[in-house]
Amino acid sequence: MTEARARTRTRRTAILLAAFVVVLLGAPPALAHGELARSDPPNGGMVAVGRTSLSLWFTEAVASGVSTFGLRTLDGVGVAVEVNASGAGDGFVQIATEPLAEGTYVLEWTVLSVDDGHSSGGSILFGAGTRPDLPLSAGGGLPGVPGLVLRWLDLSAIMLMIGVVAVSGGVLGSMGVASPGPRRRAQLIGASAAGVAVVTGALTPLVRTHSAGISVGSWFEATRVTLVGTPWGQLWLGREAALLLAAAVLWRWARHDGPSGRFRLVAGVGLVAAAWLESSAGHSSELPARSAAAVLASTAHLVAGGVWVGGLIVLTLCVIPTMRRSPNASDVALASVWRAFSPMAAVAAGVVVTTGLYASGRHVPDFRSVATTVYGGTVAVKIILVAVALALAGTTTALLHPRIAATVGRALGRPVGWAPMPPRRFPTVVGAEVAILVVAVGGAALLTSVPTAREVGLATSQTTVHSANVDGLLITFEEVPAGPGSSRLIVRTRSTVRPEPGPVTGVVVALSGPAGGSTRVPLERIETGRYEAGTAELAPGAWTASIAVEREGVPPAVTEATWTIAPAVATDASPLELITSALALPALLVLLATVGAGVARRRERPATTADLLVDATKSSR
Repeated sequence: MTEARARTRTRRTAILLAAFVVVLLGAPPALAHGELARSDPPNGGMVAVGRTSLSLWFTEAVASGVSTFGLRTLDGVGVAVEVNASGAGDGFVQIATEPLAEGTYVLEWTVLSVDDGHSSGGSILFGAGTRPDLPLSAGGGLPGVPGLVLRWLDLSAIMLMIGVVAVSGGVLGSMGVASPGPRRRAQLIGASAAGVAVVTGALTPLVRTHSAGISVGSWFEATRVTLVGTPWGQLWLGREAALLLAAAVLWRWARHDGPSGRFRLVAGVGLVAAAWLESSAGHSSELPARSAAAVLASTAHLVAGGVWVGGLIVLTLCVIPTMRRSPNASDVALASVWRAFSPMAAVAAGVVVTTGLYASGRHVPDFRSVATTVYGGTVAVKIILVAVALALAGTTTALLHPRIAATVGRALGRPVGWAPMPPRRFPTVVGAEVAILVVAVGGAALLTSVPTAREVGLATSQTTVHSANVDGLLITFEEVPAGPGSSRLIVRTRSTVRPEPGPVTGVVVALSGPAGGSTRVPLERIETGRYEAGTAELAPGAWTASIAVEREGVPPAVTEATWTIAPAVATDASPLELITSALALPALLVLLATVGAGVARRRERPATTADLLVDATKSSR
C-alpha cells in the first residue's frame, strides 16, 4: 500500500509539473536588442555651424527615465543639452543644444530598451563646420568583461545541472557497488551548480542595466523597470523560478540517501522549463518568421549541450580520479560508465550540431557577416571548437567500441586489433575534450550577449534619399522608420542659384499610399535648410510624397518622390538559411532513425557488463 501511495504521489507530482511547464511555455516571446539604427548627424558626419538639434533612432522603444545623453567637445568640455524623449516609445530621441560653434563633438548615449531590458551605449563623433578625422564606435561590439564572465558561469552552471540529472541514473548506476561514491560527488556538483545558477541569474539584470556614470538609484530603477516592465524581464523571472525549483530539488537530493528517480524527474522538468524560457528571452524569439521553430531548436541545443558537455564534465570529475588510482577500476569504468554514456553523448552531440547549424543560418544572413560582425566570427570559432571536440570524442568512442575501431582500422589499413590510442591515454583525451567544450561554452556566452549578425544588418540598413533640382533649389527627401508604429519625414533644401530667389518659409509634404487618399504633413524647421516631422508608420506598398517648399515672394517649388515599402515581416529565407536548414533537417532525421534502430537492437539483445568488461580488457592489452 505504501508503494502504491508513493507511485500515486509521483504521478500527481508529474502532472502538476507538466501543467507548470505548459503555463511557462505560454510566455510571450522576447524582442530584439535595442540598438542604434541611425543618427543625425551620422557617426563621422558633419553639420552646419549653428546646428541646434541632434536626432537618434533606435531599433526598439527606450526607457526615457533611465536613459542618458551627453554632448561634449573633443577636448572634454561639456555642452548643455535638452532631451526631448516624447518619441522614446517609438525609439526616437531628439536632443536640443545651444548653437554649435565650429569644432568636433562627441555625443554619448546610454539607453535601456523597454522591450528586452537590454542596456546599450555608444559614442558618435561629428563635426560642426568641419569633418572629423576618426569616427568613434556608435555602439555594439564586445560586451563588458563582467557581463560576459557572468553569462559564461550562468550557462556552465545550467549545463552542469543538466549533466548531473543525465548521468546520475543508469550511467553512474552501471558501476554497481562502486557507484555510491561517484554518485554522491555528482549530487554535490549538482547542488553547487544550482547555487551558482541562481546567483548568476539574479545578478544578470543588475549587470545588464549597469552603465558608466549612472547613479545607484537610477541603476536599481533601471533594473526594476527591466524585470517588471519588459518582456525580457518577465521571461527572466520565469526562468529564475524554474531554476529555483530545480535547485531546491538538487539541494534536497544531495541530502537524501534514498531512490533518486523522483528527484531527477522533477529537476529535469524544471531545467527543461528554464531552457525554454532562456530561449524565449533570447535571439531566437525575435526572428520575423518561424520563431517558434527557432525557439524549439535553441531549447534543444541548450538541453543537448548540457547532456553532452555537462555530463562529460561530471563524469570527468567523479570517475576519472578513480580510474587514475586503480587500473582495475579503470577497466570497469571503461566497460560500464563510459560505454553507458557514449550513446547518450553521441545523440546529444548530434542534436547540438544539427540545431546549431540551423540557428547559424537563421541568425547569420550571409557569409560576409562572418567576417564583419562579432556574432558571425564567434559562430565560426565555435564551429571549429565543436569539430575538434567531436574528433576527440570519436577517438574515445573507437576505443570504447572495438567494432567501431575495427571498421576504422580497416579503412586506414591498420592491422587486426588496432586501437586509436592506449587505454591509459583515455583520461588525457577526455580532459582535452572537456577543455575545448568549456571554451565553446564561452563562445555561446558571447553569442547570447551581442546582437546577431541579422540584427546588426537591420540596424545599419540605409534608407533611400530622393533628390531633385527644382526652380533653383536642390531638394532632398527621406522617409525613415523611427521605431515601432512611427516614421519620420526629413526634407533638406539648398539654393543652387545666387542671389537666392526667396527665403524658404515652410515645407509641406502630401503623402499618398496604397490605400488611396492623401495626408498633408507640415514639417518643422530644425535648422537652416532642414525640416522634419513625425507621422504614423507607413504601411507596406507603393507611396508617393509631393514635397512643396514654400518661399517668400515666389511660387512654391514642388517635386515628387516615389518609393515602395516592403512588408514589415520578411518570410523569405536567406540563401545561407536555406543551405543550413537543408543540411540540418536530414541530419536530424538520420540521427533520430539511428537512435530508433539502436534502441530496437538493444531491446533484442542487451549487452551485459561482463561482455563489455571483456572487450575493454582485450583493448587494453
